[in-house]
Amino acid sequence: MFFRILITAHNLLRWGVLIAAAWAILRAYWGWFGRRAFNPVDRQSGLLFSIIFDLQVTLGIILAILSPLVRVSLANFGNAMRDASLRFIMIEHIPLMLLAVIIVHITSSWSKKAPDDAGKHRRAALGFTLALVMVVIAIPWWRPLLRIG
Repeated sequence: MFFRILITAHNLLRWGVLIAAAWAILRAYWGWFGRRAFNPVDRQSGLLFSIIFDLQVTLGIILAILSPLVRVSLANFGNAMRDASLRFIMIEHIPLMLLAVIIVHITSSWSKKAPDDAGKHRRAALGFTLALVMVVIAIPWWRPLLRIG
C-alpha cells in the first residue's frame, strides 16, 4: 500500500517538475532576450524548480530502494539488461534524473554568480533547458500519464 502511494505521488509530481521547469526556463529566456533585470521572481522560479525536483528525486530514491523491479534487476543485472523497460529504468531513468537534478543545483548557483543580469538569465536558461531535456528523455512515457492508486 505504501509503495502504491509513493509511486502515485512520484507520478503526479512529475507534472509539477515539468511545469516548474517550464516556468523557470520561460522566465530565463524572457529575461535574457528581453534584456530584463534579474529579479527575485526569476530567482524564485529556479528555486521552485529545484525544490520540486529535489522532492521528486527523494521520492524516486525511496521507490528505488523499495521497488521489487530494482531488486530483481540488481540481483541479476545481466538478465535485467535484456528487458527494455528494466534497462531503461536502471541505465537511463535513474542516472539521468540524478544528473539532471545536479545540473539544476549547479545552474542555480552558477547563474547567481554571473557578473550581469543578462549572464544570470543566460546561464539559467541554458542550464535549466539542459536539465529539462534530460528529464524529458528519462521519463518512462510508456507508463500511464496519470497513474492514481
